[in-house]
Amino acid sequence: MNERLAQSLRNALIKAGALAAGFFKPGTPAQTEFDLPAEVEAAKADWVAARRYFDAVTDPDLIDFAIYNMEAAQRRYTYLLKRARAEGARVQAT
Repeated sequence: MNERLAQSLRNALIKAGALAAGFFKPGTPAQTEFDLPAEVEAAKADWVAARRYFDAVTDPDLIDFAIYNMEAAQRRYTYLLKRARAEGARVQAT
């Protein structure tokens, strides 16, 4: 696997784990403030990385994971993009 793609996937998993930690630990408030345009851009990069991984994967055992990962990244990007537009943040969808 391409090292840059692997690093992008690791970063996405770290971000997801950090966000989820706030939801599952009692007494720990979830992250409430963040730079929405930057999060949209990061989500877009994660989606592109997931698509590249899907295009590169050849092992049948990893194809399901690649599809799931790509769909999850796309949904996260779409959600953040809608949220940013609703809040009036300037982001550019491509």
